[in-house]
Amino acid sequence: MDTVIIGNGILALTIAFRLSRAAGEKDTISIIGKRERTGSATLAAGAMLNSFAEIEADSLDNELDLYRFELSHLATKMWPKFEQELITAAGSCLPSGCRNCQGFQGGGCVDCGTYIVNNTAADDLDDENFDAILNALREFNEPHELISPRDIPNYLPDQRYRATRALYIFNEGWFNPRLMIEKLEAILANSPQVNFINTNVAKLLKENETVSAVELEDGSAIAGENFILAAGAAVSDLVNNSALGIDIQRIFYGVGVSVEIRSPDFPHKKCIRTPNRGLACGIYSVPYITADCNDHILLGASNFISPTPYPYGRITSVESLLKAGMEQINRNFYRADLVRVNVGWRPTSQDTYPMIGRTSIQNLIIVSATKRDGFHMSPLISEYVVAMLNGQPVDKRFDVFAPERSPIRPLTREQAINKAVRHQTSAAYQHGFSPSKSRMPEQVGKMFRDELERLHDQVGAYDWGIPPEMLDMYRYGHAKP
Repeated sequence: MDTVIIGNGILALTIAFRLSRAAGEKDTISIIGKRERTGSATLAAGAMLNSFAEIEADSLDNELDLYRFELSHLATKMWPKFEQELITAAGSCLPSGCRNCQGFQGGGCVDCGTYIVNNTAADDLDDENFDAILNALREFNEPHELISPRDIPNYLPDQRYRATRALYIFNEGWFNPRLMIEKLEAILANSPQVNFINTNVAKLLKENETVSAVELEDGSAIAGENFILAAGAAVSDLVNNSALGIDIQRIFYGVGVSVEIRSPDFPHKKCIRTPNRGLACGIYSVPYITADCNDHILLGASNFISPTPYPYGRITSVESLLKAGMEQINRNFYRADLVRVNVGWRPTSQDTYPMIGRTSIQNLIIVSATKRDGFHMSPLISEYVVAMLNGQPVDKRFDVFAPERSPIRPLTREQAINKAVRHQTSAAYQHGFSPSKSRMPEQVGKMFRDELERLHDQVGAYDWGIPPEMLDMYRYGHAKP
């Protein structure tokens, strides 16, 4: 069987790894994508294995979101075994940065342990989401501990932004995603069935109701029997360029910036983060262990949705992350070195849910729209995709993420507006909003609500609600009502 994988991020590589483990001598696996990975969501990621830490006050309110959480929780549990499988598969070709790593048992570029801090940098949405995390941890009997913020190693925030509460989640960890990509590439390069093609796909070629080949940027073609489109946020553009006759909702570019710093006097050994807030995941700091040092830290992450690729990190994003890192994590980061600014395009569908599964073109599977959860979910998603490819059963509930579905709309209009008002207000406080001692907070909230009511009327959203992340895409006509 000749399988062509379009894309070379974490999902593409983990799918290729699982395929290669059972490949026959005559099977081929082609992985197509430029090695520099411009806009790679994987390389910009904090690579946190966070399920509970990402919970918000309304995260588990409906059956679909509860199922998505179930998958996320399962993926977290899969990682220790999957990482050990990768180490074993790498053998002597394990990259130098991973040589001393024994997976979750030995530390190195991966470890468990996440601190959640409930600080005063935003508004009381943080309090609600912290409570939601704590309640879910208790409900699911997930190991955790309420702790004093003063006991968090290297947590030295500005006094005005110190946490009032904190908890520690034992089993939610983190990776250095660059080392993970290097490790997967080394394993796959050592497989005789795998071929890396260092270019991008221009379009897919359809013949007799199946995809017959992909056309590369230089005009040459790669034929295959099965095709997996795992090109992140570029999936919509590729589908549109290919005239395949399938209709998928648009996948947008969730442009995120993370900042790598070097802090020799205050290195991290665990992840420190706030709850989700202001249409994003709050502020986090993650150990960024490399081959020759253990004092690098990743600060993240910003987010805005764009209809087109956005190659640069906005100065406001970089400034906000550095300021938040110094104020909310460790005031001594002002002495840290700036190592690198990463820009990643998180693939985000119009309805904000993943798009994974077979299409009506039977030899084409699409894997995208995982937003900021692709790295975390990769052991589970790759297992499911390989099962689909081999005709093996997959949880029927997973069909809800089929690529050609209509947009999922779980929010009522009122729920969506209420949520957007809360998150926009939270974002305003994060970025310096200081209301006068009058009715200004109420007036600002009413201004947000009135504008959101008008927007919902404008796009005909009377019995459904716009996902808060997608407001600008509807506002400027990039998302279809």
